[in-house]
Amino acid sequence: MDFCVLASGSNGNSLYLEAGDTRILLDAGLSGKQLEARLRTQCDRELRDLTAVLITHEHDDHVKGLVQLAKKCHAPLYMTEGTYAGLPAKARLDEPDRVVHIRAGESLEIGGVRITPFAVSHDAEEPVAFRFDTDEGSLAVVTDLGYVSDRQRDLLRGCDVYVFETNHDTEMLRAGPYPWHLKRRILGDKGHLSNVDAAYALIDILSEQAAHVYLAHLSGENNLPELAELTVEQIVLDARPELADRIHLHRTSRQAPCPAMKISRATV
Repeated sequence: MDFCVLASGSNGNSLYLEAGDTRILLDAGLSGKQLEARLRTQCDRELRDLTAVLITHEHDDHVKGLVQLAKKCHAPLYMTEGTYAGLPAKARLDEPDRVVHIRAGESLEIGGVRITPFAVSHDAEEPVAFRFDTDEGSLAVVTDLGYVSDRQRDLLRGCDVYVFETNHDTEMLRAGPYPWHLKRRILGDKGHLSNVDAAYALIDILSEQAAHVYLAHLSGENNLPELAELTVEQIVLDARPELADRIHLHRTSRQAPCPAMKISRATV
């Protein structure tokens, strides 16, 4: 199984996953032109090659390029009924019959990939995050949520790779230029995970096996990549020092894709 974080942050979010002949795009938060360019450059794939498109929720940074994408590929579009109902006008589709409604907690299989959507607490209509499993390995993409519940922690244990939200440093956010109503939204139960909250969740989620963690959805105003990495590393390793040589942290970017990575339990 191969994957690539094409973009992560408030500017736009998208991730590509491939297992055999199954080619999945998770979210379309970039323009169609940018999606096409990054997929081609990083993964040597075209939009027309996609097997399926999955959408986590209807916010612009996740559906900005959905209409353009739908014109360039014939893949079905998977999303919850709430997400579909909440799509902004500019993301409305000319072919609603292409939409396949999914439900949190009900797994589905596309090709050789088992996909488990699960509900998250975020200020959207019916948002979900995803866990992907194949015989080769597993990936969880966990962003846009205000907290991580015990049920979610149980579901997420044992993955080989995590794309995990570390949106903000709380002190930077509180002291920053955002108006108070926006700060309160971000800090609330339906907002975004801080560096510290992500780290404490990972303490419980990470198993004894090696794992890669991609620090995702970093705020450009209220976080720094090096601060997110330092905070997560210190908190996780203080609690679980045995993970020092088993956890591998990676930074994601709002401006550029990450290098593509192969997920295999033999090489993690």
